[in-house]
Amino acid sequence: MDSEKNVSFPYRGENIEGIIKRLNRKTVTVIVNGQILFRVPYQLLTPKIKPPLKKNMKKNSYTNKEWTKEQNRDYKKSNNTEINLPSKNTLISFQTTVKMLARALKSEDNITIKQYSNNVIEELNAEYKLPSLPVFTGGKRRLTRSGNQYYGVHRTRGEENKHSSISVYSRTAKTQKYVAPKTFLRTLIHEWAHHYDKYKLKLSSTYHTKGFYERVNLIYNELKKPLEKN
Repeated sequence: MDSEKNVSFPYRGENIEGIIKRLNRKTVTVIVNGQILFRVPYQLLTPKIKPPLKKNMKKNSYTNKEWTKEQNRDYKKSNNTEINLPSKNTLISFQTTVKMLARALKSEDNITIKQYSNNVIEELNAEYKLPSLPVFTGGKRRLTRSGNQYYGVHRTRGEENKHSSISVYSRTAKTQKYVAPKTFLRTLIHEWAHHYDKYKLKLSSTYHTKGFYERVNLIYNELKKPLEKN
């Protein structure tokens, strides 16, 4: 404490006066008569005293707990890692598949949407030497508690999370219209980027870091080019 602060509190039917020695999170340590220590709840003090604020500590936004060393390492690696673009010839193949996916979305053909979504991911996995994983499409987006929408999800399951999958919703939550091709493609690449982080970067947890979005944007900006001509 920077200066002495006198307070009083009830104890065994009478009011005791003392000086605050230390502010804890739930109680206050008070010295009475220069030697006796009391631990008093804040609500019993007169005048009223507020507990100290929590120290600023870096938190894991997913669990609201302090970051572990492993989480710190994963976050930094995700934020600082760049991704290389495929070769020009490979990009032409990617863009052809993206065109077919866009046509399937415009024609609202669920079977073909799923087929070409899987093709895009298969080509990305082959290019970056990643294990294959299934892509599920269809259905409408789910609403979050705040009123936003879940566009897609990357899941891991099984022993040591060895099995992965991607789901991308084909229709919007409110109007249930089919998602625009560019939006659908960005979601597809976003969820694949979590797969990339897990297996290529060998991260235990994948985060939405600045580096993560830079990798997504680099791939997306190349693959969406044929959609900008329509």
